[in-house]
Amino acid sequence: MRPKVILAGALAAAALALTACGPDQSSETPSGSGNQTQAGGGAASGHDPCLAGTWKVDVPDMARQAAAKMASLNATGNGTGDITVVFADQMSITYNNAIDITAPMSSGLSMNMKFTYTGSAKSTEYQAKDGKLSGVMPINDVKVDILTTIGGQSVPSTFPFQGALDLSQGVLDYTCGGSTASFTNPAVTWHLSKA
Repeated sequence: MRPKVILAGALAAAALALTACGPDQSSETPSGSGNQTQAGGGAASGHDPCLAGTWKVDVPDMARQAAAKMASLNATGNGTGDITVVFADQMSITYNNAIDITAPMSSGLSMNMKFTYTGSAKSTEYQAKDGKLSGVMPINDVKVDILTTIGGQSVPSTFPFQGALDLSQGVLDYTCGGSTASFTNPAVTWHLSKA
């Protein structure tokens, strides 16, 4: 019974860390995350010109942050693939990435959770102004396939995914300066570079 309890807790922690939908459990601010948006950022349209263009998310860093949220399990994280964010008249996020989280368990076993994200989410109603991203992402076909393996036993599952960035809660901060940007949400910070 104990592995099931550990598995349920680990899945909940990992899902929270990756989906960015829960309340902020930390008051930490990432180093250098003060609003670096260029002066005059926030055009009349509410689309910050500093963000305009195509960005790539640092997926391996995101995986390490997600694993760190599971510190009590001594988890490690590895990320592959791409998350691409485009800011123009609409904001779009395209997922083609995987996050692997591995945690040692008792009796020499280890638990591995692989989250594979595919699909895209779009918003024509986003606002990027004064270091805040907000709006809704009504066009969404993102899904996540989760494969959990413990001691050679695997359990697959698939869930719809709500676009990852919860724009509706007013809790998504951003910084932007030149060719780098970051989105700080309650779960992990997305570090981006201009594509």
